[in-house]
Amino acid sequence: MPKLSITNEFIKKVKPPTTKAKEQYFDIELNGFMLEIKSTGSKTYYYRYRTNSKQKMKRIGTTIELSLEDAKKSYYELKENQSNPILTQEIKEPTINPITFQEFYDKHYLPYIHTHIKSYETNISVFKNHILSHLANTAMKDLKKPQVMAYHSSMVKDKNLAPATANKFIVFLGNAYRLSHEFELLPNDINPCKGVKEFELNNQRQIFLNNTQAKRLLRYVQLSPNQHLQFIIPMLLLSGARKREVLDAQWCDFDMLNKLWTIPITKSGKKRILPITPPLKELIESIPKQSKYLFPSPKTKKPYITIFNSWNTARVKAGLPEVRIHDLRHTYASALVNSKCSLYEVQMLLGHSTAKMTSNDYKRDFRVSRRLVLA
Repeated sequence: MPKLSITNEFIKKVKPPTTKAKEQYFDIELNGFMLEIKSTGSKTYYYRYRTNSKQKMKRIGTTIELSLEDAKKSYYELKENQSNPILTQEIKEPTINPITFQEFYDKHYLPYIHTHIKSYETNISVFKNHILSHLANTAMKDLKKPQVMAYHSSMVKDKNLAPATANKFIVFLGNAYRLSHEFELLPNDINPCKGVKEFELNNQRQIFLNNTQAKRLLRYVQLSPNQHLQFIIPMLLLSGARKREVLDAQWCDFDMLNKLWTIPITKSGKKRILPITPPLKELIESIPKQSKYLFPSPKTKKPYITIFNSWNTARVKAGLPEVRIHDLRHTYASALVNSKCSLYEVQMLLGHSTAKMTSNDYKRDFRVSRRLVLA
């Protein structure tokens, strides 16, 4: 464990570890004074000492809770008490942090999701609309399980929200508490969401386009004022890629010689490689090159944030208002299944992290055409 001089400058500049969960730094002058930095970015002062041949640690506080000067004062107090057998029993654990949900959101949650979560818009939406809306000034340590259960139920019974939306409240609130444990803001045993049952969902729906529906949809896609929609939708159908993967695609990602498409960052945070089939190759070669992106927004010259309006217009005109963009991925997957591809092959092509995800969605013999004709 590295020893150095723990200063304000060092605390400010030191980076979180990337290859392990935490790194510990000991002050070269103050024996046992330690700064622990977790991969989440939290920085916490500790006092480590030995008693009866056993090594122990006392948490002093985070760099957000205490200044370095105050942390050193606490260190001296702990050290003095530890050296006095009579006072040792009087050493108390720090009081539980009274941080409110609003403070947690501003100081910890937002910076964390911006760094660690690729698509964090949902996190922000759920937190603002369903957590901060009524818990902003509540201390996280004071929220109790009965309150969580009551609000969870009221979201459906009183507010007429969908059960899936109410369940997101439970999931995201529970994740907030788990993150507070990582930042050592709250003890691990504080989580009022633990054991709260989610609503059972019976709204799982799978839509798969047949040839007739696909042709009709593409006919209206080609009539869209959005110049790129006529390429985006067929590309989704032919590749099974996620919407964001197609919208963010760059020309440098495509190796047309070896017929490979490298998606550098996927939903799982890892890159994956897709084969470029002859129909997909023909489509890609027909896309006009306007920038380094395949589909730059005419306004920003960067990838579209959303294509919902143009997509919604096309699907409604095609008489398919219930079809979501994600259903194009389902259509691609079902075509693979009906073409006798194994679930493992489907898993690899879809970029699922586990076979269970693929099996749950595509284990049935879907009655759709084995081949999509996109002409």
